[in-house]
Amino acid sequence: MIKDLIVISKGILFRMQCNQKKLNSIQSLRGLAAMLVVMFHFRTDLATDFPVANWLFAQGAIGVDLFFMISGFIVYYVTLNEKNGIKSSEAFLIKRVCRIFPPYFIATLFIAGNSWDKWSSTLRSFSFLPADITQAAPYFGYPRLFVGWSLNYEFVFYTICGFALLFRKHKHIIITVIISSFVALPRLANNYDIPLPNINYGYRGYLALMTNAMMLEFLAGIFIGHIAINKRLYHSRCAGWVVIFLSTTYYIYILLGFGNAPGNGNYDFAAASFFLLLSLSCYEYQYGINAPKFLTSIGTISFSIYLMHPHGLSLARKLISRHYHGSFTGVTTTLMALIFTALFSMAFYKSFEVGLSNHLRRKLLNKLHKPVIAVS
Repeated sequence: MIKDLIVISKGILFRMQCNQKKLNSIQSLRGLAAMLVVMFHFRTDLATDFPVANWLFAQGAIGVDLFFMISGFIVYYVTLNEKNGIKSSEAFLIKRVCRIFPPYFIATLFIAGNSWDKWSSTLRSFSFLPADITQAAPYFGYPRLFVGWSLNYEFVFYTICGFALLFRKHKHIIITVIISSFVALPRLANNYDIPLPNINYGYRGYLALMTNAMMLEFLAGIFIGHIAINKRLYHSRCAGWVVIFLSTTYYIYILLGFGNAPGNGNYDFAAASFFLLLSLSCYEYQYGINAPKFLTSIGTISFSIYLMHPHGLSLARKLISRHYHGSFTGVTTTLMALIFTALFSMAFYKSFEVGLSNHLRRKLLNKLHKPVIAVS
């Protein structure tokens, strides 16, 4: 009995310590996801000199699926003890808005353009609405900064979470009911025999996003968070490493294009991301993980990398096409794009993702928590 109490106490203490710091496994997987997306977009240039690059990174878009599940996990992680109703909801939305809006807006303004059509596309991007609902799901066209299509889903998910926090201890149930209902009901009412994420019902605005199966990946992340924090998945370190090895092998298998249903939101991408995140996060909660600093460092600035790598690639292509006409132009372009991406991302992270976003968040949160003085 005493031994059981000691084990439980140690488990509680470890969880308390984990709640006070960043999770290494999550930061590492963020870094991995960012690198996969970058190489997915850089692969065509690299493949002009090394055709194998097109095969190696053709499924790099799986990084987006991993990002979505990480977002779900983090929402569960940061809202687990939030039970203050409207105050929790307001604080959560302020933090999420300040985290996403300023960096995305500024990154988009860099390519706003010099015509009304381009500015119209830029302004529409700021609404997080699908660019064109007639286009293929789950992308529904691309905003001015093309990677912003995934942020449309993030915006909808965070809005649902903010609403669900009003229900205090039932918040995660409410999130599950809302998302699963919006995805399942249209599918039951329509006869489609194509994968859920690829169905375009023709719905307008945010409804097109809410009814797409990509939203289920956020729920998968919440479920993983619940398992990792509240359950004991492994009975030994050895068993944990075996599961991590198997999930990593499966992820690489899908990444190299050996699956049957690849694509954002489809089974292969979703399942591989699910098992990788589940195996690593559960192991860290039980035993801790010393992740590679290289990956965790990339994970820390992963959002800036996600926003900046299109700019790095664009600038590299322009410079190479104008000033370099030698051999290995594809490799040179890729290397230059990687260097620009690294420099832009570090500067952007300090100035905007941390500097500006944190400044706005502090001001808004201070205003929110400012005591009201009664006037007699």
